[in-house]
Amino acid sequence: MALQSGYRGATSITAAGRLRCLAGVRMLRRVNETEYASVAPKVEPAASSSPADVPKDVTRRKRLVLLARTTLIMLFIAGLVMLGLGVASLLLVDPPEVNGWLRFVFGRVFGVVAIGLAAVLGIPSAVGLWAMAGAREPDALPALAETPRRVLAGVAGGTIAVTAIVLLVTGSAATILNLGLLGIVGLACFGLAGATSFSPHRLRAILSGVALVLVALGSLWVLWNAFVRPPVAG
Repeated sequence: MALQSGYRGATSITAAGRLRCLAGVRMLRRVNETEYASVAPKVEPAASSSPADVPKDVTRRKRLVLLARTTLIMLFIAGLVMLGLGVASLLLVDPPEVNGWLRFVFGRVFGVVAIGLAAVLGIPSAVGLWAMAGAREPDALPALAETPRRVLAGVAGGTIAVTAIVLLVTGSAATILNLGLLGIVGLACFGLAGATSFSPHRLRAILSGVALVLVALGSLWVLWNAFVRPPVAG
């Protein structure tokens, strides 16, 4: 009897020990799972590329670049049109006749003037478009320093302002001609100023600045000789 009672006590003690071991293992598993859950990295959703996430300065720069490039494209197309008209007037003109000499001379003069105007409009706009290649990229930075860009922007703004004042005060009676001249000067100056301000290529930006200065000087020369300087008495 004593042996049976001892055996039963040992068996109960062993069973209790097993239960305790199983409870301990379960508790360790729960602790490990809790630690892993706290240490595991959190998966964040991918950043969306919506327009709201783009910085405001980048959006503003892209809009200015697009506007300046549009003005240069308009000038370049106008130059191509004038070039076509000039070449056509030189090649398709009637041969000189006794009664057609005036039309012949006018056709040749118009052809030369149209080709010259095409060069004035097309060459600076082509340089500006060449300089603005890649200016709309998000990581594009202006090649020129801030001081030259501000100076050239001031030259463009001053030229436009002087042209508007001179045409308003001493312009010709034909309003359409005044508006046309002001439009050409304004588009050229604004487009080239944008090219110098936003071009990521240093050499191209410098060439655009030189073209802007030449356009400004040419505009002032036309204004002085056509509107400001008094006519010479013959």
